[in-house]
Amino acid sequence: MKTVTLEAKNFEEIIFQTVSFLKKGKVLALPTDTVYGLVADAMNTDAIKKIFRIKTRLKEKALPIFVKDIASARRLAYISDEKAEFLERVWPGAVSAVFHHKGKLPKILTGNLETLALRMPDHKFLKEVLDKMDVPLAQTSANISGMPPAKNTKEIEHYFAKEKERPDLIIDAGEISSEPSMLVDLTKNSPIVLRSGIMTRGELDQLLRRF
Repeated sequence: MKTVTLEAKNFEEIIFQTVSFLKKGKVLALPTDTVYGLVADAMNTDAIKKIFRIKTRLKEKALPIFVKDIASARRLAYISDEKAEFLERVWPGAVSAVFHHKGKLPKILTGNLETLALRMPDHKFLKEVLDKMDVPLAQTSANISGMPPAKNTKEIEHYFAKEKERPDLIIDAGEISSEPSMLVDLTKNSPIVLRSGIMTRGELDQLLRRF
């Protein structure tokens, strides 16, 4: 596994390298605004399959995606104006939202389900990658299924050192001391919190008052 360190002096260079790898169908381990994640081009079936193999993830479990903006999310999922207004209050940020999708992504990514979790991350590096890719990114935490999410590259290297399938590139941005995103189901009239995260339930309740 190759690891590169992300710094101010090489920021644009690493952006270029990351985008180049992703467009070639590679899987990268990189920093997000929550924990380190495994990401790949969400339109590339082979790359998505590789994420499942690296993580030893059950194929029945759908992968969430990163999008660059709400407009991109609405092209992929059925999002009403009212629910888009909610996204404007929480995105970019650590809230993943579940919607019914429009069938525009590979079935392996959605696990043949009718729903899909989407998020617009609040991370400068990742946001620039998404902007330059101009396609969503399949994503999941950088770990073997059942293990804690990696918060630094040493943990990533430990998880995958002896595995046959590994990330093609690791982007090291130092320690990320955060928690996974909150997961909210917005497929029905009333939102349902499926997983707590960085945002407290009280903070979310305030945002949902206008829902």
